[in-house]
Amino acid sequence: MTDITKASRILADAFTQNTLIDPLPDGANPTDFETAYEVQQATLALTGAKQTGWKLSVATRAAQAGLGLDGPLIGPLLDGRIIADGATITTNDVHFPNIEAEIAVVMASTPSANATAKAILDHIKSVHLAIEIADRRFTKKQGPVSTLADLNSTGYLVLGPEIADWRDMAFLNGPVETRSDDKVLAQNSDPAAWPDPFGGLAYLVRFLAKRGQHLKAGDVITTGACAPPTLTKHGRIEAIFEGVGTVRAEIKTA
Repeated sequence: MTDITKASRILADAFTQNTLIDPLPDGANPTDFETAYEVQQATLALTGAKQTGWKLSVATRAAQAGLGLDGPLIGPLLDGRIIADGATITTNDVHFPNIEAEIAVVMASTPSANATAKAILDHIKSVHLAIEIADRRFTKKQGPVSTLADLNSTGYLVLGPEIADWRDMAFLNGPVETRSDDKVLAQNSDPAAWPDPFGGLAYLVRFLAKRGQHLKAGDVITTGACAPPTLTKHGRIEAIFEGVGTVRAEIKTA
């Protein structure tokens, strides 16, 4: 049985002290996703960080099938780590910045626990282009279970331009590209390989309901990578959604 107290203390200390750690020791390392969620929630409580939303990862059907999942993996977005388009962070703020072009949603109200993807649209305030700057506390990349325990690699979210007329879903049909200092990091020209942002929201609503939680007005949810996540060290980062817009930020050398 996993020692959730020990695991969460190690991970919370790494987060609050901004340090890197070795893999969790035997007995503290979760071996299944449900236990990893328990470690994640205990870790979040120990950090004292305020949660302001949620992040979805492993958000495509193909990725989920490869892990035997029926939906995305869930993690927290944290107060002070949702930053504006064009904002700057430094290399002191992140260890292994993983750049992901994403679609983010800001909620206007609380959907019912059994809301469909279509019904959830009426509870959305706005939809945005975004860059997730995922990060980890482990010195070496871990498997998906340990990653989930580590606050699902939460780092920063760049909340970019609002998408006009998002209800017509046209923004889902174009190529997307990420860049660092004008160097291409990743590309995706196949809309079928995108996550389903509103289907992901519906899954999140059900996931939270089972745990006595719910989405609320003001929550920010980022819905998964639209092109392969890519590590970069520093520089000017961009996510370019063809025909829709661009979101930018900078990771400056400290």
